[in-house]
Amino acid sequence: MVAAHDQSETHRYRVHYPDHAPREGDRHYAAFEEYRRRTIATARCAMAVRYGTGVHCAGGLELHHAAVEFAVANEVDLSLVMRDFPEVHDQESFERWLESGATQLVYLCTHHHRGSAGVHVVSAADWSAAQYAPGFLL
Repeated sequence: MVAAHDQSETHRYRVHYPDHAPREGDRHYAAFEEYRRRTIATARCAMAVRYGTGVHCAGGLELHHAAVEFAVANEVDLSLVMRDFPEVHDQESFERWLESGATQLVYLCTHHHRGSAGVHVVSAADWSAAQYAPGFLL
């Protein structure tokens, strides 16, 4: 048996962001803002919802693009998105879906979005493990 322990991890890699317009110029950005306005009053961090009490949340609530980040939308293979999300059936429905609610936008607190335990900071394997082990990410 290995005793419980904390371990520091450092990951370094490069990602490629294709050319993309600022989000504010996207014709579907209004849908994102409308979703936020309609839901923010009752929103909670998805990690807090998942675990209830006892999970460490900090900072304000932010909307996370759960499946496809806006900045990489110009390089997705639409056929792969359509496999996983039946509501996407062409370029127009993809663009609407990208900035819309339930399956694509998830509320996370700053800590779980961009902080030390955030989906944009930790590896995919660590984020997945944290979905089932509340104390895994510190």
